[in-house]
Amino acid sequence: MNNEKKIDRKKEKNSQKYLYACKSVVNHSEYQTMAKYFPNRIYWVFVTRGMFLNIIFSALLTILTKTWIISLTFFILYQIYLMIIYYVRLEHFAGKAFDSRNKKGLENIDLGLEFYDTYFIRKSEKETLTINYSEISKFVETDTNFYLEYPLKNIIIIIQKNNCSLELKNFLREIFKDHSHYAEEKHSDAKKKHNSKYIQNGMIILFIITIACFLVAAYSFALMNKLIFPNSFSFIKNAWIFWCFLPIPILSIILGFKYKKAGYQCTKNIVGGFIISIFLLIYGSFCLFPTFSVDYSEIDTYRDAVDANLPSNGELEIQKLGTYLDEDKTEYTIVRVFYDKEDVTELFNSIKNNNHWILSTKLKSELKIFIPITFQSSTDTYYSIYNSTTNEYNILPNNSGDYEIYVTKYDNFNKYLEIHKFKYTYNK
Repeated sequence: MNNEKKIDRKKEKNSQKYLYACKSVVNHSEYQTMAKYFPNRIYWVFVTRGMFLNIIFSALLTILTKTWIISLTFFILYQIYLMIIYYVRLEHFAGKAFDSRNKKGLENIDLGLEFYDTYFIRKSEKETLTINYSEISKFVETDTNFYLEYPLKNIIIIIQKNNCSLELKNFLREIFKDHSHYAEEKHSDAKKKHNSKYIQNGMIILFIITIACFLVAAYSFALMNKLIFPNSFSFIKNAWIFWCFLPIPILSIILGFKYKKAGYQCTKNIVGGFIISIFLLIYGSFCLFPTFSVDYSEIDTYRDAVDANLPSNGELEIQKLGTYLDEDKTEYTIVRVFYDKEDVTELFNSIKNNNHWILSTKLKSELKIFIPITFQSSTDTYYSIYNSTTNEYNILPNNSGDYEIYVTKYDNFNKYLEIHKFKYTYNK
């Protein structure tokens, strides 16, 4: 034979020659086909490499934009894109990787294989490997090839059947019978038809679940905020819950591509999966935005201006804006305090019986120049206007000038206190 020799075992014992020998040729097409039968091994190599590049790009984006929120959002979106595109076009990328390595002279193209009783030798121009049969973790047979997985070197050995004699084929099947897998088993038409029905119905159900998962995520988000942050702007801290539902649309996308290639009508799964994934990613990213929550002890800075018996605990937010709605008000700070979980009886009584506080319906119109339109209320709330420059409450200054003003509003129904502090230029 040209590609193979079989020799007598006695002769081999003395001369240490092989039992069988054959050649193997690895090219672009063979490498792509191999990727089809060992997808996980190759897929995670691409994903890992892509992740490292993604980290570099995201780091550069952080330097350019000077904000980690945009970079993290980019990293998540791009990583999901990479995982999907590598899954869908794995064979294509495997072929490109082979071509790139081959141009650099890193691939072994022409191989010689010699098989002995307990081991075989793989020869190429670059290296010679001696491999025990027991070191092969997986043996795959297809209509055209044998594939031997050798994890110690992280390689797949490809053997074309047309380069093997019948004896060698049977020898390999016998040696690896405990690790063998025939990759192209034929199924009856009845079984295919039966499975087709289940797959098509399953993809329809998955599509419905994919669409519904966004509504469930939104409901879960609302429910959590109702329990934890019923009024506070800090509700965005819980937006991460949207990300918990991402596996559903991602699964819809992956299976959609997989079964679309097999001839099923799964376009809706792909489109719906992408749309819902984008929505979940965008809504979930709000948890990355900074909130204005601070330690409640910082309310002590404003106690004198409020002049009321404030509870010992509450949710406090402080937002420093510089300017707000009115140009005559500068160095603007908004303080919001939420007492949803606190007893405010003492606070309300101290406000109701305090001359420094005025019911909104009894507030003089001349004092409304200190109150922004968005801060005014038509309901029964209490206001206090404190001029810290003159140490006076609820009166206009006697002279024109710049004054530091504290405008405080308390809504007893919602257990909510809000303070607006600003510098005000008064012209008499």
